[in-house]
Amino acid sequence: MSRVVMPKDDPTWRFALGARAESVGILLEMQDVDGQIGLGYASEVPHLGYNIDVMEAVVRSQVPAILAAGPLDRRSLVGSPWKQQLPAPVRSLLDMAWHDLVGKIVGVPLYRLLGGAENVSLRVNRILALKTPDEMAAVAAGLAAEGYDHFKIKVENRPQSLDIARVAAIREAVGDKAVMTVDANQSYTAKEAVTFGQAIHKYGVQVFEQPVPQRDIDGLRWVRERSDLTIEADEAADSLEAVVAMLRKDAVDAVSLKLSKLGGIDSLLLAANLCAAHGIPSRIGAHVGSRIMNAAALHAAAALPHLEPFAELGEFARLQNDCATGLEVVDGGITVPTAPGLGVSLV
Repeated sequence: MSRVVMPKDDPTWRFALGARAESVGILLEMQDVDGQIGLGYASEVPHLGYNIDVMEAVVRSQVPAILAAGPLDRRSLVGSPWKQQLPAPVRSLLDMAWHDLVGKIVGVPLYRLLGGAENVSLRVNRILALKTPDEMAAVAAGLAAEGYDHFKIKVENRPQSLDIARVAAIREAVGDKAVMTVDANQSYTAKEAVTFGQAIHKYGVQVFEQPVPQRDIDGLRWVRERSDLTIEADEAADSLEAVVAMLRKDAVDAVSLKLSKLGGIDSLLLAANLCAAHGIPSRIGAHVGSRIMNAAALHAAAALPHLEPFAELGEFARLQNDCATGLEVVDGGITVPTAPGLGVSLV
């Protein structure tokens, strides 16, 4: 295990819940008796309560006992007792390394082990950090020139009029055909979210992500019932139990799925299939960190034919010092790797 610090190209990058100049994560190398190595990666997520020091301490104190107990299998990672003992990002870290290792041992890409399709590609939804409207529009225009056509606009409700100006400026910069979503990261009340959604609807925004506080499921439903936009849960979908609770309450139109929130590949697959069973679309949300983590999410996406065809799996492009290589965005899209396991390797 080692800590990886990935400085951001833009050290002023921020969103409604915070700002920092780098992304920090844990690299795990899981080795079998023959010397084959599986790779896992998990990023620190402070706004969800996942601190890097705590994550490392858990790995050091509990993972040796897990590995000493015998060969890892899906039940040991998804079910008891490890489900309750380990934080979700640490479960994801182990689960990812195990899947990579198994794929390498049998010599096939992970998506095949998961029953996924060949040559799956997704459009990459690039995230636009909070800045002035003109600055955000300039960044969006630059990304559009690189081939991106999906954009997620960070907003913060300080004030709402500034967020509206941001959306308007970005639409003008990227043109009418680009797909735009907004992400409030919990910064709006339910009533404010409805008003904001009405104001930006004319700019062709399709998705409004996590408008209200994480645990305000009733607020999510209230907004969904009164909005013309697709209301999507992100921070609120931080466990399988939370996803089920929202589905039962008809609280959302869509769900953003992330490995570190749900605890790994198997849990993400289950969450996506639960959403599909309820007629709710889901997609792969932001995996800010190493290409290892993004490749794992992409392989999972290849096994989910009902998943939305765009994802936030290109944020590694704005980070430096990645520990892995083998995954790149090409003309605004990203394709599942075909090498064994996750298909990426250490630099």
